[in-house]
Amino acid sequence: MTSIPRVKFFVLRKISRLVINAIVKTCRIHITGEEIITDLKHKNIPIIYVFWHRHIFFTIYRFKKTSARPLISHSRDGEIVSQIAEEFGMNPVRGSSSGGGARAFLKLLKSIQTEQSDILITADGPKGPLREIKDGTIILARKTNSVIVPFCWYCSRVKIFKKTWDRFILPLPFSHITFSYGEPFLLPPQKKGKIINQNIEILKKQLQERMIRLEQKTEDIYQKRDSKTRSG
Repeated sequence: MTSIPRVKFFVLRKISRLVINAIVKTCRIHITGEEIITDLKHKNIPIIYVFWHRHIFFTIYRFKKTSARPLISHSRDGEIVSQIAEEFGMNPVRGSSSGGGARAFLKLLKSIQTEQSDILITADGPKGPLREIKDGTIILARKTNSVIVPFCWYCSRVKIFKKTWDRFILPLPFSHITFSYGEPFLLPPQKKGKIINQNIEILKKQLQERMIRLEQKTEDIYQKRDSKTRSG
C-alpha cells in the first residue's frame, strides 16, 4: 500500500470505530445462548463461529478486544473490513475461496491448534451466493476437531440495504439488539480418515438449514412484536 491509501484507511478505520460505537452504545443489547459458549470454553473445545455476511456490522462490535481471527478476503472491501476489525482488537486472517484460500486455511489451522484462537467465518462470504455455505468451514472443523457455532443478530429498528447481494443490515440508533448463539454443530465421526465430498454437501445443507432457522427465530422476535403493535 502506498502512503496515500494508508492514510485513507487509517482515517476510515478511526471514523468507522466512532460510528459503530456511537450507534451500538445507544442500543439495548440482549444475548441469547451465551451459556453454550461458556460450556464449550470450560471444556476447552475449539470453536469456529459462522455467520452470514449481512451480519458483519454488529459482529465486529460483539467480538471487540477478543483477539478473534475473522477470515476476510483480499478484496478492497475486505481490506476495509480488515482494518476496522483490527481497530476493534481482532486479528484477521486474509484469504477466501477466490484468492489466497489455501494459505488462509493453513493460518486458521495453526491458530486453532497452537493458539486456541476463536475463528470467525462468514459462511456465505465474501461474495455469495446469499446463504450458501462454502466447503472450507466443514473441512476446517474436521481437521481441527472443532465445533461449529452459528450466530446471528437482529434489532427492533434496522436499515436493510436491499440492493447489496447480502442484504446488509445496519442497526439504527436506540434499537433493541438481540444477538443469538445457536446450538453447536457437531460433525459425525469420520470414516476411514477421509473427507467424502458427498458428506460435505450433506453437512453444508444441515448447517445452512440450522443457520436459516436461527436467523428466522431471531428476526421473528421483532417482526412479531411489530405486528402486534400495528394490530393493537
